[in-house]
Amino acid sequence: MHGDDHHDHEHDHDHDHEHDHDHGHDYDFTEVDHDADGRDSDVPHYDNNPVEEGSKLHLEMHRMVDELGKYAIEMEIKSEEGLKKSDLIGFIEDMMHASASDCFRHGADLIGHIKSFLKVGEQSVMCSMVDESIPIRVQDHIQADVIYDGIFVLHVIVHGIWDDVIRECTLEVLPGIAKKWGVPYRIMADYYDTEKSIAHHEK
Repeated sequence: MHGDDHHDHEHDHDHDHEHDHDHGHDYDFTEVDHDADGRDSDVPHYDNNPVEEGSKLHLEMHRMVDELGKYAIEMEIKSEEGLKKSDLIGFIEDMMHASASDCFRHGADLIGHIKSFLKVGEQSVMCSMVDESIPIRVQDHIQADVIYDGIFVLHVIVHGIWDDVIRECTLEVLPGIAKKWGVPYRIMADYYDTEKSIAHHEK
């Protein structure tokens, strides 16, 4: 993540022009691509979904080589009682580890990059993971110790499995991790690609 560089990025692109993008931008305002893989019922559509309207912060992940699968999910976290920031960071780190572990169980052999972003107002916590054996890098820029409402974005890039498999792994572990940390969430949207999944699995 490069500070507020994304605000300077053009917002009128679409996925067909990903090769024209500045790959230094990890997050962008972009349309969300939903593909049917049997799990769309887990990710509800809302007519006023701000992500689909392109008005909320969303992420765009570039594909480095064809063997890298990528998946991104965005959810709202809201609690009237409030959640300790330390618990939310614990939830985020658990999600990153659990998603990676499940991906390895389903055929992934290398982490490309697993990143997350919790936005609360104009402040944020960013986490980065490139290896399960190395501690997750946490950049905490949220001043409050208790959080009532935020947007959580997780994106997973791994080698060896395709986007739809990463999506299934992530959605499988999410409910249990959220329950463990007492984090209420509402999935707003996700982004993944199934275009090359058949060719990928036939290799």
